[in-house]
Amino acid sequence: MINPSQNWLILIFVTVGLCFFWKTPIINLNSPSVVTKASIKVDLSLPKQSIVHQRYLNVSNKLKNIYNKNKKHAGISRYMLQLYHRHSNADIVRALKPIYITSPVQLNGGGRILKFNIPPVNNDEYLEAAELMGTAGMIMRVKTIDNNRPIISEVTTSRRDDLWRAFDVTIPVKMRSGDSLKFLVRGRVNVQSNSDGPILLLSYMKPKKRRKTRSINEDDNDDSSFTALINDGRKKKKNPCRKRPLYVDFASINYDEWIVAPPGYDAYQCVGKCFFPFSEHLNPTKHAVVQALVHGASQGIDNGKQIAKVCCVPTKLAPTSLLYLDSTGTLTYQYGYEDMVVVECGCR
Repeated sequence: MINPSQNWLILIFVTVGLCFFWKTPIINLNSPSVVTKASIKVDLSLPKQSIVHQRYLNVSNKLKNIYNKNKKHAGISRYMLQLYHRHSNADIVRALKPIYITSPVQLNGGGRILKFNIPPVNNDEYLEAAELMGTAGMIMRVKTIDNNRPIISEVTTSRRDDLWRAFDVTIPVKMRSGDSLKFLVRGRVNVQSNSDGPILLLSYMKPKKRRKTRSINEDDNDDSSFTALINDGRKKKKNPCRKRPLYVDFASINYDEWIVAPPGYDAYQCVGKCFFPFSEHLNPTKHAVVQALVHGASQGIDNGKQIAKVCCVPTKLAPTSLLYLDSTGTLTYQYGYEDMVVVECGCR
């Protein structure tokens, strides 16, 4: 028979044993769960951090692109921008930056030497004037230095244009003996290339085109047999050929990489169908009339030939003014950049 003292001993032993076995599973069970939770947290946190980092990079790249776009034309001559907005008497104006500017020299009274590479004149244009320009006080005195001739001549003719001063160097540019020309300049010439000059401004004119005494459209519509096939346009039909709005944003087609101004323009477009007989204002050619007749006659005939319909296309285009960087990187203003704007639409 078990006495009370033994009962207490057994009870203590059982309690200690239960505590031992109870604590061990808790530790074993809880430890993996803690590790699992930790691993889950780590696994989840890594994608979140990478996503945030990627978004940060995307935003940074966008801001960088915007900054670069604004920065890429930062060195554009302010005078050329002003010239674009007020227009020029010349057809084409090119602004050349010096390929180098020397430190102060003691030659012929001192100053700095500016060297320019002069581009060849195109066949469809001729050089009208050349001016060495800078802001007021930048250029006070100019002497020309020909590369192949030991001749230094002073330029005495100049003009003021708002905050700018221009020295007439037309004769030295035209009479130069090579592809480059140097100028000895006195004044506060900035060595750093910036938007305020100095620049060599070359103004060109294009030969005036002679008007044709007889246009293509007039010749096409002269024959009475074809004129009889042209409708007077009183019958209205859906979707007729006509000029409609089209605004071109140069940035959307990456033309802002070389076009400085404007940011876009109204180009217009020709949209619609050419119904036969044609309206008079569409100025169809004889070929368009014949093609329309052949297309109508070929409908329903399976001979393996497909005759295209007459199309609504521009028949008259107009130029627009652009300030742009040409293939050599020269800043160029062109008053009449040809064939940019639709003026009239017709059937061809």
